[in-house]
Amino acid sequence: MKARDGATVAEREDAAAVPARGRNLPELIVATFLELMRTRNPNSITFRDIAAAAGISHMAPYRHFRSKQELLNRIGDLGFAMLGQALEHAAAPHAHDPRQQIFAACACYYRFAVDNPAYAQVMFGTDRELWDKAEPLPSLDRTRAILLRIVYHCQLAGVLPGDVDQKKILGLLWAHVHGFTLLAANRVLTEKETGPPEAFLESGVRTILAGLAGAAR
Repeated sequence: MKARDGATVAEREDAAAVPARGRNLPELIVATFLELMRTRNPNSITFRDIAAAAGISHMAPYRHFRSKQELLNRIGDLGFAMLGQALEHAAAPHAHDPRQQIFAACACYYRFAVDNPAYAQVMFGTDRELWDKAEPLPSLDRTRAILLRIVYHCQLAGVLPGDVDQKKILGLLWAHVHGFTLLAANRVLTEKETGPPEAFLESGVRTILAGLAGAAR
């Protein structure tokens, strides 16, 4: 149904909702989905649910995201952009100490997942049904590049063996940090077993670094 100014009624409703919320519609849709994830399984959340919670027309999400998978890809990309920025900020104060950059980056990864659980769930596919048709995320590639750069600097400084593939080293470190993060988030491992999380992570990273250095001899 068209209003007199040529816009549909739904479009007029959407336009009226945006100033009240103080953000544009794609941002509002993303934020509303993440908020709904606090109390609901993401698989059960529909575009109609998002529209109702956001106070916009039920067709508005479809005008900005062709499918729920496209919305999830967008959230994943935003999340990895946030993580990449956080990793760079964490590493920056240790520009002349590559080993400390690794410790800071690992602690940052853990803290990001703890502080942003909804983003982390979408980014890392803890619910595999969300990722059946997932597309490559540009920000994931940039985040991986940041981590590989830290590994490379450690190799240049002699902290890590230069003849070991950077991606292999990153895989070992990432698996350790992510595995612990997932176990801690689900309270399979608690501070009662591990002590302070960041200290536990650093201890594991030190072990991996020492093992890599020893294996290269």
